[in-house]
Amino acid sequence: MEQLLAKLTNLGYEFFGIILPGIIALVFLVMWWVSMGQLAPVLSSNFFPHLTSNNASLIIESISVKTGIGIALPSLIITYFLGHILQWTARSGGASEKNVKSAFQRTIRSLIFRIPKYENSHDLNLTPLFNAVQEKFSHDKTPLTWGQFFPLAKSYLARNFSQSLVSNYQNKYTLHRSVALASACLFWMCLAGIAAGVIAIHYGYASPRWWILFFLGGFSLVSVWGFSGSYAYNWRLFGNSIVTETYSLIFGPDNDQSKP
Repeated sequence: MEQLLAKLTNLGYEFFGIILPGIIALVFLVMWWVSMGQLAPVLSSNFFPHLTSNNASLIIESISVKTGIGIALPSLIITYFLGHILQWTARSGGASEKNVKSAFQRTIRSLIFRIPKYENSHDLNLTPLFNAVQEKFSHDKTPLTWGQFFPLAKSYLARNFSQSLVSNYQNKYTLHRSVALASACLFWMCLAGIAAGVIAIHYGYASPRWWILFFLGGFSLVSVWGFSGSYAYNWRLFGNSIVTETYSLIFGPDNDQSKP
């Protein structure tokens, strides 16, 4: 059972940390394609057609089982690589208490693909608990850094606490960090689409669907603001859970002792 739970945990990280962000990024790309309207075939030399609800339904209805498999497999591969690209890029953000606590600074940093996080891996109020626990893991009583303590504590919790929330918060902060980055990419694509639309109108070409384009731009900006904050929040809860859960297992009362 423990091995099964460990495998499910690993699969959960692959799904929430890689595949789901890739799917979201692919959906954002399709939404942006729709917003470009008649400008899409012009910019892509007719590689991407003008996508409407009517021709999209016709495309779906024309897909056979063989064609569906031929589309599903490349799409799955694309989403997998998109998910990894988002994760690799999203990790580049630095630690800054000032940038995290300021919604404006956090959003600006996220828009330039530098999603900030807290400087401390756990709440400073939990420092006494962290010091007590890390001393238990140090064989020569040498203080452990967070980078040394974290993998040891996570492995300890995986063996001794099946109801740990550590993996849950890790999946959440990884997902929300990638969604914030995907939203930032959508924001810049919308700005590029608006600029392309203005130029196209000036030279007499077709125009994009302006209302969808502006809606996606506003939506992406709000999404960057919200998910960057949610990422920082869950990242802090991730560190807090490692400290508190490990402390409760080592120093907390036994179940028999806690009963009256």
